[in-house]
Amino acid sequence: MSRTGRPPERILKDPRKRQAWVIYQISLQGRSLAELARGAGVRRQTLYQAFHRHYPRMERIIAEAVGLEPKTLWPERYDADGQPAKRRGRPRKSTVMTRKNNTTE
Repeated sequence: MSRTGRPPERILKDPRKRQAWVIYQISLQGRSLAELARGAGVRRQTLYQAFHRHYPRMERIIAEAVGLEPKTLWPERYDADGQPAKRRGRPRKSTVMTRKNNTTE
């Protein structure tokens, strides 16, 4: 069970409300996102990136700070098994080679 309770669905759907809710929950603990970032050994801006794009490590740090799992806080970014829904990194190059038609008569 989480320490702060699960946020209402309307908060999870709106990224701005979700960010405000997270900051509020952390401030209730007498902490800030800057302190969280220092504790994780990253810059504050790096931690804030999790609010705008998929960043599993930062999402985990923020979710643990509010007592939730990342898949609960960002349900659109995770599948039912709790695995990230998006592949990370560059897309793979196609391995299919086209062959020239080498017919001799």
